[in-house]
Amino acid sequence: MSSQFGSRPTPKPGQVCHRSLAYGELMLYMGESKQIRVRLAIPSDIPYIAEIGCEAFSGLRPLECGMRWVEACFAAHPRMEYWVAEMGTESTAAGYILWLEKGGFRKDAVLELEQIAVRKAMRGTGIGRELVVQSLQGVKSRLQARGSELSVIEITTGSEQRAVGFYRRTLGANPVATIPSLFRGDELVLLARPRLDQGKQV
Repeated sequence: MSSQFGSRPTPKPGQVCHRSLAYGELMLYMGESKQIRVRLAIPSDIPYIAEIGCEAFSGLRPLECGMRWVEACFAAHPRMEYWVAEMGTESTAAGYILWLEKGGFRKDAVLELEQIAVRKAMRGTGIGRELVVQSLQGVKSRLQARGSELSVIEITTGSEQRAVGFYRRTLGANPVATIPSLFRGDELVLLARPRLDQGKQV
């Protein structure tokens, strides 16, 4: 097996093989020659985030408008926080996720998963799931460092079952309301309550 992990034993697929939350970075081993690295976005990622967003969302087109939107969101850190995923040896973003903190920097923090997108050519490879799961670990660590705890996650998404199923599986989110005629049509509001879910697992 490759020596990229040094003398340590080869990790199992899906296992964290490198962790550096001080730099907002997690790396997972996804099998030989296939790694998904999730890290906090930096300014040089902005063009790639805009490009991926433009491909995925009509509201971010044309690309110039998408760039302005991403730059505005990026400037709102730490209230808004982009994370990006890189796959294998690629040094450009394969996907991104945008978290938004709502209602102030509360002790019981409320987050919105504002946006998530993966390059069209790389969909179906597990990047979306790892973006959600691994970036959330980093966000929780940041909240804990300031003495807060994640209470609620809000997601607004189209009513198609595939999207709803994705958020059920990755976050345990459930629909709580429908907003008619928003964006592409009816939108569902989903909520996940991580602390309650943890309590159920005990």
